[in-house]
Amino acid sequence: MLYTKLVLMALFWSGVFPAINIVLSSMGLFISLFLRFWFAAVILLILLRLREQRLPRPSPRETVLVIGLGMLGISVYNTLFTAGLSLVEASRAALIVPTNPAFTALFAALFLKERLGPVRAAGIVLCVLGAIWVLTKGNPLLLGAIELGLGELLLILCIFMWSAYTLLGRVALSGLPALALTAYVMTAGAVMLAVPAWFETQPLSRVTWQSWAALGYLIVFGTVLPFLWFYEGVKALGAARAAQFINLVPPLAVAESVLILGDPMTPALYVGTALVVAGLYLTNRPRRS
Repeated sequence: MLYTKLVLMALFWSGVFPAINIVLSSMGLFISLFLRFWFAAVILLILLRLREQRLPRPSPRETVLVIGLGMLGISVYNTLFTAGLSLVEASRAALIVPTNPAFTALFAALFLKERLGPVRAAGIVLCVLGAIWVLTKGNPLLLGAIELGLGELLLILCIFMWSAYTLLGRVALSGLPALALTAYVMTAGAVMLAVPAWFETQPLSRVTWQSWAALGYLIVFGTVLPFLWFYEGVKALGAARAAQFINLVPPLAVAESVLILGDPMTPALYVGTALVVAGLYLTNRPRRS
């Protein structure tokens, strides 16, 4: 049952890419982000209260860091991600953004002095090559002459933003349970998103039922359930083995974007998918003792 949950976790996470496109077809960017993370945070807070019989109280230092992580990992990251996804085919974005773990491993080695090793280094190289292959549409020799659009630049910024968020959380917040940390960070990020959402002029009365359904998917299946199942996998299998299932996200996201949104399946996407999946496998592979 656990392995089924982890496969579904990857499937649900991959569905975020086409779902966001559907939401943005009739709903404003900031109001969609606010509603997604506000309701996800409420659900997680309720689950936290039921599991722990209380809401763990963060220290003043942890409170400051939670606010910082909410701004970095929820409001800023997801604004960049959603805006970038509105400008780039979801199938291409699905091979750029999921390289986050590889770049996080690289930055952890550079700034936290974590051991990288030749296998993980090779995985990072493959992920970078896969992303370059997609960005250059299969002709990496044109990399020097490529003119990246605003969407691609926003998605590349997402990689650095998520890596910074992950490393800051790893260093500073080891004292809070994972569920409490995520619930508090989502709450902080949602509160920040409320401000720009308030000034959006697009009325909710014009939102289609398809966008509402996609938003419901993002809240439950794209945010709450994958988080819970991932940490259930971490508890039972360890972080390294649970992270292996994240390798399924890029090919699944590409397939869903092609099937649901009608994105073109080009040779560059085939090659990029293979490179990114292989790179993520090597980056996340458990180390031998």
